[in-house]
Amino acid sequence: MKKQITIIILTLIVMNGKSQVLNGNYLDINNVKAPVAADGGLFQYGTSGTQVPKGSGKTTLYSSALWLGGYDSGGQLKMAAQTYRQNGNDFFPGPIDSTGTYGAAYDATWNRVWKIKQCDIQTYYDWITVGGIGPNPLLNANDSAAMETINNWPAFNMYGAPLAPFYDYNGDGQYDPAAGDVPKIKGDEAIFFVYNDARGPHTESGGSIIGIEVQGMAYAYSCSYDSALYNTVFTNYKIINKGSFQLDSSFIGNWTDMDIGDYSDDYMGCDVGRGAYFGYNGDNIDGTGQATAYGANPPAEGVVLLKGPLKNPNGIDDAASTTPNGTNYGNGISDDERLGMSRFMCFNNTGTVNGNPTATDDYYQYLSGSWKNATPWKYGGNGLTGNTICNYMFPGSSDPSGFGTNIVPQAAWDETTSGQLPQEIRGIGSTGPFTLQPHQIQTIDFAYVYGRASQGGNLASVAIIKNRIDSIRQKFSNGLIGRNWSPSYPNWMFGLCGCNSATGINEINNNQSIITIFPNPASDNITINYTSVSKNYTITIYNAMGSLVKTIADKNASVIIPIGEFASGIYLLNVLDGNNSSVKRFVKE
Repeated sequence: MKKQITIIILTLIVMNGKSQVLNGNYLDINNVKAPVAADGGLFQYGTSGTQVPKGSGKTTLYSSALWLGGYDSGGQLKMAAQTYRQNGNDFFPGPIDSTGTYGAAYDATWNRVWKIKQCDIQTYYDWITVGGIGPNPLLNANDSAAMETINNWPAFNMYGAPLAPFYDYNGDGQYDPAAGDVPKIKGDEAIFFVYNDARGPHTESGGSIIGIEVQGMAYAYSCSYDSALYNTVFTNYKIINKGSFQLDSSFIGNWTDMDIGDYSDDYMGCDVGRGAYFGYNGDNIDGTGQATAYGANPPAEGVVLLKGPLKNPNGIDDAASTTPNGTNYGNGISDDERLGMSRFMCFNNTGTVNGNPTATDDYYQYLSGSWKNATPWKYGGNGLTGNTICNYMFPGSSDPSGFGTNIVPQAAWDETTSGQLPQEIRGIGSTGPFTLQPHQIQTIDFAYVYGRASQGGNLASVAIIKNRIDSIRQKFSNGLIGRNWSPSYPNWMFGLCGCNSATGINEINNNQSIITIFPNPASDNITINYTSVSKNYTITIYNAMGSLVKTIADKNASVIIPIGEFASGIYLLNVLDGNNSSVKRFVKE
């Protein structure tokens, strides 16, 4: 009874030898409400699961976390993995303290996440870089949470080493929001978190400590007009080996508990060419009428590895034909290849050989290609029997070249055609093997993609997520998503949503508030177009000295403001709409 047990303990973690509340927050800028915990656990904090559509009370993902394992030079297995925290913890909030001085003061600083919207950053940056004229637009909008994040952004760790990325306005190498420095995030809303495996014994997996620090960012885009982006949550991980030893035959895995509404009737599968795995309902109707079930035409949820770890160098540019889903192969550059999803397996909640991992070796074997009894996965049936060793379970027809079966193509294989009964199921998409050197950094990126068909049943929803995965992969490959914010390259410059689809401070219903100023620069008049839910707002204009020069109360969607008598220079226009505020800058020529 995983659900009932975990609800009680999901916000607790053992630190300093006692249970403490584990902090976190939610991404909720698009169609998905996704919990993120301070120890890197995804979707299992507070109200567990990715709620999609947001506000529906229905979820598709119950929990997800990274697993990492490999061998030291003496052949000892090192393993760090997390599931539900029922058996303990392998990961702990905060960066590695090399002195081992973890305590109450440390926890007060690091047992948290940092959530911020790109529009809040842009608004604050625009205000501070013109001298902070007028009232602070964030505080004026009662958005103290945004200002707290900006002021306390973890730009450096306790030793002064760089941590969370930031825009250094004056280039002095320090983080000072009063001087124009602001967080750099991916997406329209992001949560930064940092955790490590070195604080204490690994009571979840039982593995030996590696000494890894993970600096993570979960993010999302608010583009309601782009169905792929609007239904996707992204994660970026910077994994640093701060241990003193090399880790060989390393694998990184993304463990995911897929719960498509009713958790007891699910299937899983993978798409080798797309580097993705997915969960879907085992039949065309989810559940038996429960409020948390989706009913007819249930959705599907996919996880795609957008960027894997760097492949071990060999001095050549490996051919594209040697990988089913890696990146940078065959691009004419040596040793920049990144591994794709090299393994996928799924297991149930009750199996002996193919059930939940219970020993350290189980975790690594699931990452690298074998069952708990050390026998390799076999192609066909439930993966336990057969003659052909495989790297991917339930690939359907997505591996026509046989990359997962030693380049020997096989017939299609999935849970539907294999006669498997729908059940509670978990999966792991992993990447490797590679060598992780001491002090080496590996960066990896994932996307969690939701889709639901209005007709056609469960498999129609699988087709939708595959189309959306294609869109996400293309945008990521082209650099349109996943890049950090900067004043020179805000998201809207790349055809994404940015501040054009949100209020800039607090979202109003369905992102319906948008402000535009034109022409800009202007000499005689400016026209303000503002779409508002309330249709009742006030416009104030401040000059570069911080003086109020004009106030306009108007309920019209379009307002023409004469500025011919204004002195030439920069002005800030603030629209106050109830408790929400938007700030735009314009230039009087």
